[in-house]
Parts: sequence; C-alpha cells; structure tokens
Amino acid sequence: MADFDAAIADLRDTGFGGDHPRVALILGSGWGAIEREVHDPLTTRYENIPGFPEPAGTAGHECRLTEGLLWGVPALVFRGRYHAYEGHHPRSLAIQVQVAHALGCGTLVLTNAAGGIRDDLQPGDLLAITDHINLMGINPLAGFTRLPGAKPFPAMGGAYETDLRDKLIDAGAQTGEQVKHGIYAAVLGPSFETPAEVEMLRRLGADAVGMSTVPEAIVARALGMRVCGLSLVTNRAGGGQDSHEHTLKAGHDNAPRLVKVLQALFAGLV
Repeated sequence: MADFDAAIADLRDTGFGGDHPRVALILGSGWGAIEREVHDPLTTRYENIPGFPEPAGTAGHECRLTEGLLWGVPALVFRGRYHAYEGHHPRSLAIQVQVAHALGCGTLVLTNAAGGIRDDLQPGDLLAITDHINLMGINPLAGFTRLPGAKPFPAMGGAYETDLRDKLIDAGAQTGEQVKHGIYAAVLGPSFETPAEVEMLRRLGADAVGMSTVPEAIVARALGMRVCGLSLVTNRAGGGQDSHEHTLKAGHDNAPRLVKVLQALFAGLV
C-alpha cells in the first residue's frame, strides 16, 4: 500500500516542488510521448520513490515522474498510473494526486485511452470528460481512516470543471481538432467489455469506457483541486479485436495531435 508521508518527504529532499508546479498531468496509455515536451526536467522513476507502490510492469506503461516547464507552465508530469486491475489497494491509486496537491498543484489534467460507446465516437476522436460513472466497485476515499487533507464526503457534481472543459474544446479548435464531450464510465478491467456490457453502459448514459481516471478525479476533488479530463478514443467498445497493443499503437499514431491540443490547453492556463 502507498505511503504518502514517505513519498512526499523523499521527493522534497530530492528537489521536487522547487519549480513551484501549478498543474499536474497524468498520462494514460499511449500518451507517454508528451513527457518529452518538458523543459529542463527533473525526473525519477516510481520504483525509486519510497512510499510509491511497485509498478506492475504492464507493457507500454513507463512509470516516471517529471517536473519542469511544460509549454511555459510549471508542471508535474506523471508518465504512467496505477490501476486497480493490477491488484493495487484503492488508496494507492491516489498517491500521485496526493503528491501533486502537496507540491502545490491546483489543477489536475487527466488523460486516458477509452473505448467509444456513443455512435459518433470513432477511433482517433478526442473526448473532453463532462462527468463520470464509477463502476469499478472501489473508492479511494473509503476506509476507517480519512485520506489526509481530503473531505470525507466530497460533492462530485461539477467534478470536471466547465471552464476547463471549454478551454479544452477551444484548444482543439485552435489546432484544427474537434474535441467532443461526454460521460466516461470506469470499469475494473483488465478484460475488455462484452457487447452486452457495452449496451448496458450505453443505457446508463456512458459515452466512453475505460479502466482508470475516476479514482484520481475523486481524490483530486476531495483535496480541492480543479479537474480536467481528456480521452483518446482508441476503439469501438465491445469489439472482438480489442487489445492493449492496439490501444498503445493508437496513442503512438495520434501523439502529434495530442501534443498540439494539450499545448494549446496549457497556453490557456498561464
């Protein structure tokens, strides 16, 4: 299980927080190329941070924390995240958000790869998250002891702030990309969804589905952070050819587009 006190003490001792980061960016599957955009980076691997859980070694999930200027904004970039399907304790899924908050970040930008459910969401589309449905069966705030600094019963209405979503959509328009918007459903995984499950999610109101993001959004809101979410649709949910390898390839193939949109978003956060 994650040990926040040990992690934050070590990171401060090694210089993290010195750039007074304002924005934290968590990179989902296939989004890793964005890490290379950080100027004058200070970097460490997750396994070298006391208190961080041991990464599971899932293919394509590099696990590094980088601090520096990202398109002119002091930022923390988390390349890779922890997933519940890897067997991590629900509270361990919160460690990156806790660290970002403690080091001064007031805004959290979450990215992920998702399967499209709504008919107009096709592979390659970008989706600004407006709300979520938590079907993972876990909540990182649950437990006998309260998560340090977090509200015990945070309101989740408006968890993904409208002004940040609008900035994200505007960023797409500035770069010639259409950023659609909709509701993201989080499931446990690691198996992809059956067609029947996809139909259930559609009837529940979900537009896209994935295996992450929601625990981090919950913790960020409980800590008082502003949250923005962006999904890359990598596949049509429920297909027989769904695979992690395809998800990673979709991220790699769309990397230049993702960089342009996020760069324009960050310009609006200066």
